[in-house]
Amino acid sequence: MNKVNYLSEKGIFIEKNVNLSAGTLAWGSKARQRAKEVKGFIDATIGSAKNDEGKLFAFKTFEEELKGLSADKIFGYANVRGQKRFTRAWMEDTLETFPSEHREKSRLLSTEPITTCGGITGGLTIAGQLFFDKTDNLLVPNSRWSNVDNCFFKNQQITELNYNLIDKEGNLSFDDLIEKIKILEKENKKIGIYFNFPNNPSGISPTLSQIKAIQETLKEVKVPTVIILDDAYEGYVHSDEVLDHSIYPYLIGLNENVLTIKVDGMSKRYSAYGVRLGTIMLGFGKEVDEEEKEDYRELIAKGARTLTSSSPRGPQEAFANISEDKKKKKQLKKEKEELKNLLKERYLEIKRLIKDRENKTIHPVDFNSGFFGYWIIKNNLLSFDLGEKLLEKSLGTVPFYNKTSGLNGIRLAFCSIKRDDLEKAIDILYSV
Repeated sequence: MNKVNYLSEKGIFIEKNVNLSAGTLAWGSKARQRAKEVKGFIDATIGSAKNDEGKLFAFKTFEEELKGLSADKIFGYANVRGQKRFTRAWMEDTLETFPSEHREKSRLLSTEPITTCGGITGGLTIAGQLFFDKTDNLLVPNSRWSNVDNCFFKNQQITELNYNLIDKEGNLSFDDLIEKIKILEKENKKIGIYFNFPNNPSGISPTLSQIKAIQETLKEVKVPTVIILDDAYEGYVHSDEVLDHSIYPYLIGLNENVLTIKVDGMSKRYSAYGVRLGTIMLGFGKEVDEEEKEDYRELIAKGARTLTSSSPRGPQEAFANISEDKKKKKQLKKEKEELKNLLKERYLEIKRLIKDRENKTIHPVDFNSGFFGYWIIKNNLLSFDLGEKLLEKSLGTVPFYNKTSGLNGIRLAFCSIKRDDLEKAIDILYSV
């Protein structure tokens, strides 16, 4: 008897192309299972920051504020655009991370944020839905989070065009991106660009001089250009040589043809991974009036409504309360600095451990930020096979493989490794 096919064309495409057994969550599940079987197993799969007791690094100020909310503030519906107190507070919180000379320009050229349910994933999906057709090219780095492909190419089927962000030596370069922007412009095609810094999985961020090269290119673009910024890990930078904030203020105000979409959220900024609260803020290439800004905000809200409707209310109320209380706000910032310092200490220790260390199979990229370190595989071994070998040796990692982009390597989430386990983790990694 023939099986009845209930699926749409897109449903069939997603069934065939989205692989839940190969991503971060799947490898995290494998690691947790292995940890139950093996004493001393090190799980470096999930990008959630943990303290040196192995517990989630939660911010106490945020936790206590959530506990103190009344039922209606937690369980009531939120405005689909976001609670007004929250969106204003989030915008101010964002602007405070920019250098002082960029804040007023950013305020002038930006919309107030709109909330998105589902965190960064929700924001990326809405941006793709509203600003790209299937025939539009979206330039994406060879080093990227696997869910980017799910959102843009496997769900919305936007046209994928890769650029080499990381060269074979593990260094960041925008040369290939700049060349491809110029090619698309000559073809008179709309240009889409996806940036994610600090980059997942590589842990790389750019210098100011590298961003200036992108600025110069974008100033001359004569076709509609839409930039999506995935700012999940913004601010977590461990080197003085690279930008310690979003590249957003350097991309707005350059050219009326360029629109920048900043997608960020609670997950990493305030160590609140499970609340699934993201935001979208638009930045224009020239000054626009308040009516046009509101029109765009309403468009984003309509996109949110058609996708996941309103976002969770409790985290918005808690954050707004903290932002309006100077003492609580100061304490929250202090807790974030404590987390940044913890991550930097682990980063520096890993850099010390791998200095001058050679291996025939793997080579580290020049990671300098974020929650991860990343190693390129030098021979023909597939990252999945290496990931399995490391599991057997009591280390959980996430293999990243993309045949189209050429990505083939191993991500180590040092954010979740206790300091006392770092040396053991590196010894296992370099034993392959």
